[in-house]
Amino acid sequence: MGRGTRAVCSALTIATALLVLVAGACGGDDPGPSPSASLSPAFSLGEPEPSGSATPDTPLPERPALAAQDTVGSELAAPLWDFGFDVLTRQAAKSGDNVVVSPVSLSAVLAMTLNGARGETEAQMREALRLDELSPQQANQAWADLIAASNETEGAEVRIADSLWLRDGVAFNADFLTANRDYFAADARNLPADLAQAPAEINGWISERTGGRIEDLIDSVPDETVLMLVNTVYAKAGWDLFDASLTRDRPFTLATGASVDVPTMRGAFTATVAAAAKYVAVPAQTDGDLTLWVVVPKGKQTVESVATLLQKQGAEALSANPTAAQVTLELPRFKAEYRSEQLRDDLVAMGMTDAFSAQDADFGGMAKLDALWIDDVLQKAMIDVNEEGVEAAAGSAVAMVGTGMPEKTMTVRADRPFIVVLSGSATQAPLFLAMVRDPR
Repeated sequence: MGRGTRAVCSALTIATALLVLVAGACGGDDPGPSPSASLSPAFSLGEPEPSGSATPDTPLPERPALAAQDTVGSELAAPLWDFGFDVLTRQAAKSGDNVVVSPVSLSAVLAMTLNGARGETEAQMREALRLDELSPQQANQAWADLIAASNETEGAEVRIADSLWLRDGVAFNADFLTANRDYFAADARNLPADLAQAPAEINGWISERTGGRIEDLIDSVPDETVLMLVNTVYAKAGWDLFDASLTRDRPFTLATGASVDVPTMRGAFTATVAAAAKYVAVPAQTDGDLTLWVVVPKGKQTVESVATLLQKQGAEALSANPTAAQVTLELPRFKAEYRSEQLRDDLVAMGMTDAFSAQDADFGGMAKLDALWIDDVLQKAMIDVNEEGVEAAAGSAVAMVGTGMPEKTMTVRADRPFIVVLSGSATQAPLFLAMVRDPR
């Protein structure tokens, strides 16, 4: 394996938070894809240590080759991080439960849609996705690199898959179909003539690519549907950080101040921790090139305030005040599943207004129809963290409708609401983000 590919693989990182995001790499200027509340202290420094599922197996379409370069993600990492935490905080404001999102999955399906947008619709989407500083070619090549790099992750299973579900009889723009095939390896399929059968077919495709973890993303497909764009992200890796015999019920302080007992894992390892003023972030390394970052607020900080801070600081937040330490991590064992609520409203609030308007949307680069616009945007995501490792999956869809056709020791206790981030080490792209308010 070359140095560039190895750097990409080491880039995939897992962190505990409400948001999960995956991003891709930089590209060149070539016309085609490259071949190639006051709570108990959550942590302390210098504290002595206290005493003592199925994976997807369906073959995926051949992926674009990774461009020859030393690192991947320099151009998509920042956009994905900012966009992902924006979505996470907006979703967290609507729900009091645990929240899980995949920035990579949502951004990818919208980036495919963007390839058919024109005029003000395109400008608004590019700004909402934080892609306004990249040309369409650069953004597409970055996604091709990201998908290829992620699917080649060493020592872990990471899969990103895309598909287009086309309405028969619609004259789709050849350039739109070609771009999504070449850069996103999108699998083009026909929607069934009887649209009542479409949810089962699309959900089956999603389930096969997420090991059965995401099964019911699509409830119905409107009669006016012209195209469904779909993305899935799946990640799984083992680790040897936590001995199951050390897992026991330990107190966890909820945001309300109430204390509950939850099964909590305990492990000790050497790591470089981000010991920032308002939070501590610990990298829990898997057996492969994936890292789970556990971000625990300090003092009176909350997961909501820290999530906002992480968005502002970018991925560099995970390297703030780096401290090499022998870490003892106490982390609740948890499994969370979340269906994003009213993503359309969030995207409109981010400035993506025209895309959802039958009067104003301009998707002239997608198909020759009198009118074509986004009817809905959906995402469902899950994350499972236990003694054996971490597993996460997400499915996202865009429905288009139209007319006319070691120097210190440190103990970190995640005994209060916390955030996890699953991202690539070299790409710095967050695959998944999660906000864990109650691990029970």
